[in-house]
Amino acid sequence: MNLARLIIAIVVVAVFSWMFDFLYHGVILGSTYEEAKDAFRSEDEMMSRFWLQIVCYFLISIGFCTVWAMGFGSHGAKCGAIYGFFVGLIGTGGILINFVYVPIPDQFAVPWAIGGILSAILAGVVVALVYKPKSGNAAAAAAD
Repeated sequence: MNLARLIIAIVVVAVFSWMFDFLYHGVILGSTYEEAKDAFRSEDEMMSRFWLQIVCYFLISIGFCTVWAMGFGSHGAKCGAIYGFFVGLIGTGGILINFVYVPIPDQFAVPWAIGGILSAILAGVVVALVYKPKSGNAAAAAAD
């Protein structure tokens, strides 16, 4: 495993994931959240926990990228997308089970599932491209 490439991949995937969520949830689904705002924390409450959101993006990225580097690091973007899809299924199942216990409005189930899987697929491509060994170094990277 190449630690320098791993650290860079962790940072890039964390930033990508935050940006994707901002666009997907904030812009694309923004009006849907506005219609159900009473089901969620106030904007002020959420902003007071923003630091925790950033920590969570990095924790997820550390796990996501480290598993990639340990098992798939010499593979390309197609494998990254497949990896992301299956990690996305795991994460989405974990999120959607909350609909059993928490009174989250039902209109979020499908968009959250789609967004979660799409985000993970794209993050898989990102980690594959960022962690990818430099050309001519593939044999050395496979030995990492």
